[in-house]
Amino acid sequence: MTDLNGQVALITGAGAGIGCAMVAAFVAAGARVFAVDRSGEALEALRAGVATPEALDTLEADVTDPAAIAAMLAGAQARFGPVDIVCNNAGILDRMMPLDETDDAMWGRVLGVNLTAPMRLTRAALPDMLARGRGVFVNTCSIASFQGGRGGVSYTVSKHGLLGLTRAVAATYGARGIRCNAIAPGSVKTDLAAGAPPSDAGWELRKKGLATRPPQAGGDDIAPVALFLASEDARYLNGALIVADAGWTVY
Repeated sequence: MTDLNGQVALITGAGAGIGCAMVAAFVAAGARVFAVDRSGEALEALRAGVATPEALDTLEADVTDPAAIAAMLAGAQARFGPVDIVCNNAGILDRMMPLDETDDAMWGRVLGVNLTAPMRLTRAALPDMLARGRGVFVNTCSIASFQGGRGGVSYTVSKHGLLGLTRAVAATYGARGIRCNAIAPGSVKTDLAAGAPPSDAGWELRKKGLATRPPQAGGDDIAPVALFLASEDARYLNGALIVADAGWTVY
């Protein structure tokens, strides 16, 4: 089994889906986890369900709030010590909106959560990691990070950007002990799109892919990939993107 004993991990978007499964997997591997989500109710359920409660602390926060970034790192440091692993997992969808239907509010919100927040958290966590000569970032990208028709324009651009951030951090800081890798899930059962059906144009774009798509993944199918990337088992991976979509993108 993967061993994260002695490691401190900060995971955003931890209240449901992939993030919730990440928390369970990391705690089971011996890590102490500081979990962040915008839903206090989801965090309460997370605390109630974790196998080792003393290895978990939580913070209700909006990742787009710059002040929340400092609060996450300070909270993790105060509770468990310096952060060794950051999982930039929080994300939102955009109703498959094509560009001609996308307004500035949609664009700003999606890029704010999916790209600007990971940039800020990574930037804030780097100085301490560099001072210690080690640190790991795991970014939840998407198959939309390298394709144009798996999301609306805001989501697609944000996930392309997150992959770019992953590679830039790996290239810049790899020689100084920092690893930064990414996961590209396919379709995952999550509540990201709850109450927000795809637009007509976006739905038409998806029909062809949906006809041959493998079954949707659960968070438990993706979390082991994050666990691997966070561990010493992946010590020779930096700037990598692992596609976890049951082969959907090879059809």
